[in-house]
Amino acid sequence: MKKFVVFLIVGLLASSAAWGANSAGININATVTSIMDVSVDQPTWPITVNNDGVAIVNDSQGVLTVKSSKRNYTVTFISSNNGSLRINDGGTETIPYQVKVACTDATWNGVVTNNLSSYTTLTTTGVTIVFNKRTPVAGKTFNIGFKIPADTAEYYVDGTYTDTITISIAQS
Repeated sequence: MKKFVVFLIVGLLASSAAWGANSAGININATVTSIMDVSVDQPTWPITVNNDGVAIVNDSQGVLTVKSSKRNYTVTFISSNNGSLRINDGGTETIPYQVKVACTDATWNGVVTNNLSSYTTLTTTGVTIVFNKRTPVAGKTFNIGFKIPADTAEYYVDGTYTDTITISIAQS
C-alpha cells in the first residue's frame, strides 16, 4: 500500500511538471481612450438690464460640466470682448460684466486652483481653473455666476449687446 501511495504521488508530480511544460502566456495591452470635455447647460444667456443702475447678480446663471480621464488639466474661460458686452449696432458702447465658477462639492476643495472662485472680469487671454484630479464618469458640475456691477453714473445706451465666452480644456 505504501508503494502505491508513493507511486501515486510521484505520478501526480510528474504529470504536473508536464502540464507546466505545455503552458502558454498571454500579454494583454489595453489602450484607454482619453476623455477631456467641457459643456454648458445653455448656449445662450438672455440677460435683461433694467437700466436702473442696480447690480445684476445671478449666482446660478449656468452650469459647467467638466469631464476628464487625465490629471493636471486646465479649463480656460476667454471673452471675445475682454469681459464686456458690446452693442450690436456697430457702436462702441459696452457693458462690463464678471463671472464666477463655484465648486460646491467639498471633496474637491484643494483639487482645483480656481481663479474664478469669486466674480472676475474675463480677458481675451483667458482666466483659468487648474485641476489635479480626474473626474467621475458623469463629470463634475460647477455653477457659473454672472454679474453686471452697479453703475449709477449714467444710463447704458439702449439696444442689444453681446459677447462670446469660449470655454476650453487642455492638458496642463
